[in-house]
Amino acid sequence: MNKPIHGHCDATFEPLRQAFLANFLESGEIGARVCVIQDGQTVADLWGGYTAPDGTTEWSEETLVNCMSVTKGVVALAAHLLRERGLLDYDAPVADYWPEFAADGKCTISVREAMSHQASLAIIDSAEPGDILDWDRFVAKIAAQAPNWPPGTQESYHSVTIGYITGELVRRIDGRPIQRFIREELAEPLHADCFLGCTEEEIARIVPQLPNPANELMNGGLMNEQTLPQFVPFPEDPAFVLTPDYFRLGFPSGGGVAHAAGLARLFAPLASGGAFNGVQLYGDETLRLMAEEQWNHDDHLFGNDFRVALGLLLSTRFNDWGREGNVGTAGAGGFCAFADPENRLSFGYTPNRYSSGYGIGQEPERLIGAIYESL
Repeated sequence: MNKPIHGHCDATFEPLRQAFLANFLESGEIGARVCVIQDGQTVADLWGGYTAPDGTTEWSEETLVNCMSVTKGVVALAAHLLRERGLLDYDAPVADYWPEFAADGKCTISVREAMSHQASLAIIDSAEPGDILDWDRFVAKIAAQAPNWPPGTQESYHSVTIGYITGELVRRIDGRPIQRFIREELAEPLHADCFLGCTEEEIARIVPQLPNPANELMNGGLMNEQTLPQFVPFPEDPAFVLTPDYFRLGFPSGGGVAHAAGLARLFAPLASGGAFNGVQLYGDETLRLMAEEQWNHDDHLFGNDFRVALGLLLSTRFNDWGREGNVGTAGAGGFCAFADPENRLSFGYTPNRYSSGYGIGQEPERLIGAIYESL
């Protein structure tokens, strides 16, 4: 089957176009988009393939996908805006902004620890199916939870709770729900199609995610029946996930939707001195602090190697951004975005079929490798 490819790519980045095509011809890509912005200009924005394996509907410039845990990094970008505005101190206790959080031995846990998966709140003992449908109920359970182990030790990826912890900090300080804050303070100023809590028009643009048996993370059985409710307190009906109601809700740890250009635009300020699209979002100090390494070792719960910054991820074998110094965010299935301040470029990749292999997968890794071949 021929794979239609659309968009544009500067001649300098011809290796990226070839790599994008190779993903379809050699790796079984169904539909995808990749975007690179350098020095404020979109130097590559390619989309192609189909929205489903039957090949009846082409991927379009408007196509959106659920980008999974990329959402966590976008939520972190919102919190960093508050730091830039002098409203959030990374080293202050979370309880200074959210008093209920001090319960059961958590009064000294700092914003820095909370945003870097060190608050020891990966598992919520009282979590029940359906908790994510009620923001106030679930954040109250997080606030009441005793640390799973001594904070700042046994660092583990907070796969569900991190979006709520950071999102509630934003809400306590600013007053707006994190979904609205992201739309008004990030997506709209940057003209970035990235949404948490979708309108009906946006829902109509979302295409289904497609499984891939070759994706090691999604097929690895990382959670069992005993721990799953504490990690993912979705409604009991599994059909809820990836439905219109799920996307209206705006699950802050994995329910964001975007396309590659939207993600590249969100990360463009991190690559270009804090500014993009004529909007200055972050200063040099905030950019430096948000990208500081907080821990670097295998995750205590799941065993994957992580280098964690403040709500963002640094380059490792598991999430390979191509070079030291890059900072980004990733979602299971290969969805990813990063900024390269040295080369003043940002990157976004959004497929509809999960990637192949280890970590972010061979398809985004091929694209990222091609970028650095081009420079």
